[in-house]
Amino acid sequence: MPRVKMLLAICCSAVFAMQAAAQPSAPLRLVQTIPMPGVHGRMDHLGVDVKGQRLFAAALGENQNTVEVIDLKAGKRTFSIPGQSTPQGVFYSAEFNKLFVANGADGTCKIFRGDDFKPIESLALGTNANHVGYDPASKYLYVGIGIPDSKAGALAIIDTRTNKHIGDIQTDVHPGGIKFEKSGSRIFVTLTGVPKLGVADRKKRVQMTTWPVIGVEGNVALAFDESHHRLFDGSRNPPMLTILDTDSGKQIAQLEGVGGIDDLWYDASRKRIYASGGRGSEAGFVYVYQQKDADHYELIAKIPTRGNAQTSIWVPQLKRLYVSASGNEKEDAAILVLEPQP
Repeated sequence: MPRVKMLLAICCSAVFAMQAAAQPSAPLRLVQTIPMPGVHGRMDHLGVDVKGQRLFAAALGENQNTVEVIDLKAGKRTFSIPGQSTPQGVFYSAEFNKLFVANGADGTCKIFRGDDFKPIESLALGTNANHVGYDPASKYLYVGIGIPDSKAGALAIIDTRTNKHIGDIQTDVHPGGIKFEKSGSRIFVTLTGVPKLGVADRKKRVQMTTWPVIGVEGNVALAFDESHHRLFDGSRNPPMLTILDTDSGKQIAQLEGVGGIDDLWYDASRKRIYASGGRGSEAGFVYVYQQKDADHYELIAKIPTRGNAQTSIWVPQLKRLYVSASGNEKEDAAILVLEPQP
């Protein structure tokens, strides 16, 4: 009997191996895991220094409150920047060698030197400073904030040259996502907890309009394909990817979305969309969608990562998707490095 079971196991293994060999290769492959031992609590958004090949990871755990600095060449963490207050959005300015960190608990944007990470400035912006977006043309950094004693939100505008908070663009509610139109002056944002997206004008500094997103209760992450005039919207409830026409604001398509989404990216060279999720779940995934043309899309893979590995950053110059994974009882916090496959 044991021999029969062994033969059955061998046969089953052979069948599974043949099935795996027959499947097309996955569009993303895990090529490296960079551990961050001793980093506790949830990880949030990422920033990158492309030339210096450094990654900056917000660690917002209650007893953590640091930004972790990862050397991508060496494949290890090299520094931890303390003194944060629930760090969330992170941006590194290569031109001015500065690191900007949006802190949710005290509503500040803390600015650090990019070499020794000594503090330069701490700007009081509003409440729950979170997502950041950078406009290289103006060198302005936009930070999604709430307005105290109000349901409204705003995009706080920071001049990265002078480290000054120079103004705000008020929005209906707290904004996130933050994607810029290069050919015009529009900014696209998610609006927390409402089934619509905001469209602002960065020259006039006003919210111009909103676009409804049918079938969802709120939106979390955005990606933008300007060449085809398509905006990609990721929602959590229900998990959905919605594609909108940026000329008209109308919905083009909706597909199954990754649960617990936090970040969304468009890979222009491969015409793919990467959606990372797993917030509040024991399992995490990166969903990969293929753009067949401007109006047609297909979910082509569900790449497993880790639970609570919901944030990510796509770096086309390095051809890597970096996913920030929170620690758990079995594994240290880590950066998962995924490489796109042809």
